[in-house]
Amino acid sequence: MANISALPPDQKRLLVTLQGIVNRTQPRIYLIWRPDDRFWLRQMQKQGQTGTPIRVKQPLSLVRIFRGDIRGAVIPDPKVYISPDIAVDIAAVDRLVVATPALARQLNVPIKVDLRGRFKNDAEALRYLRTRLAPRMNPLLFLCLDPELLADGAEDQIIAARGMTFWVTGPREQRKPGAETAGEKQQIEKLFAATPLDGVVRGFWWNGDGVGLGESEGVKLASEFGKVTVVSNHVHNLSVFSGVRLATLRQKFAPPPPLDRSKVYLSLTVSDGDNLNTWQNFFWRWFKSPYHGKFAVGWAMGPTLIDVAPTLAEWYYRHAGPEDEFIGGVSGIGYIYPSVWAERTDHPHAALQHFYRWTGDYLRRMDMRTFRTHQAFTPDNQDAMQDIAQAAAALPQVRFFMPDYGYAGEQGYHRITYSLPSGQMVFRAATNWTLDKAEEIPYLVQQIRAHVGATRPAFVNVFVLNWAMGMHRLYLLLKALGPGYVDVTPSQLNTLYREAHAAPSVDVRASTGIVIER
Repeated sequence: MANISALPPDQKRLLVTLQGIVNRTQPRIYLIWRPDDRFWLRQMQKQGQTGTPIRVKQPLSLVRIFRGDIRGAVIPDPKVYISPDIAVDIAAVDRLVVATPALARQLNVPIKVDLRGRFKNDAEALRYLRTRLAPRMNPLLFLCLDPELLADGAEDQIIAARGMTFWVTGPREQRKPGAETAGEKQQIEKLFAATPLDGVVRGFWWNGDGVGLGESEGVKLASEFGKVTVVSNHVHNLSVFSGVRLATLRQKFAPPPPLDRSKVYLSLTVSDGDNLNTWQNFFWRWFKSPYHGKFAVGWAMGPTLIDVAPTLAEWYYRHAGPEDEFIGGVSGIGYIYPSVWAERTDHPHAALQHFYRWTGDYLRRMDMRTFRTHQAFTPDNQDAMQDIAQAAAALPQVRFFMPDYGYAGEQGYHRITYSLPSGQMVFRAATNWTLDKAEEIPYLVQQIRAHVGATRPAFVNVFVLNWAMGMHRLYLLLKALGPGYVDVTPSQLNTLYREAHAAPSVDVRASTGIVIER
């Protein structure tokens, strides 16, 4: 274990590439970037997944300690913006660390590959990745990461698994040396076309306004070629966590409260748990809040967390109570847009069916009863409803669905909450968000009340944007709504809806002649 929080970026980048190479055979290097990294290392110890760590006071001494694991260094070209990404690819293939010339000399590491002057621009560098490096690399694993984030820790597990690292620049990056979005995108399209269905793109397509291809365009591009996006651009030590094996997890489901036909039942479903970073350094503070456990919450979690970081997944399941329920994060097994899934492959319909079967496997492992489908890039609401029905048909074992990343514009309560001919329930998101914290709670209250109107009982999926909220603010939301609104978990919402809309049974009391509907 080494604390690298105070090191300059070039040293951090070198050490995370070393970590990826060394941990390829067995997790041996754990790096401390932030205080939460210490927290998760302690959890590994408590869960019996590792022993007492050996502390290394001088982080760069790791190069000497593990000198036998690496062959030398690769030097990026500062005159080609994405050259550091290509250097990471070469490091993964040839067991090298990414270094500056000065750092290589300081550590007495021979320079094996020097990329200075090798490529004239980003597109040429990506063409080298596609034609020369990719045949030697993992065709199912990619990392889309801004070169400026390569000192932030996300690439260690990608290097360990010989995945392919790349970046596509955005409008604000066109002044960077060698940047040219169209040429970069063309090379990635060719790379995706030449690699198998079901590849996983880690990292993220966006790193700020105008930086990167962008979330919508990036996820769309990956989806068109049958690749899922798993957001993971600010994560650490996954080459350590992924060394743990965990077959299944089990939730603590509780029965719903008795149905009261005068109430509105709400499932507060929190967003962005498909982002692996949220479970590493964001939501654990929510679980330690004094308000955790005081009311019901649905947590959208990316199901691949059970493989990528089982330590984290197990901690949250252990600390969840019956008022917590985990559902599959956005789209299913990973972030996709179903409306364009695999449309640039030969068999898009079969590919989508396979995606949902793949999702079903992980829902079983995570003991999740539903997931949040994503309806982006559907031309209108009718198409969105058809996409939801298609997911339901592919997963008949899933009794209910919670679609949408925020309210999608349907008019009327019965367009938000409805049942399919199969009997499966759909609870579409009834709320959007504002990043103005002072206005967020009144805005949510107004939307909820407007959607349900006078309908009683009513059953509503309240989409909660995690970045604008917290456990105390969720408590204040429920308090603002008042006693006519009841918080329940997603599964409880489904059960209560079914009870409310079931054909009533009749009990004739012979002694009184009273007919009671139940």
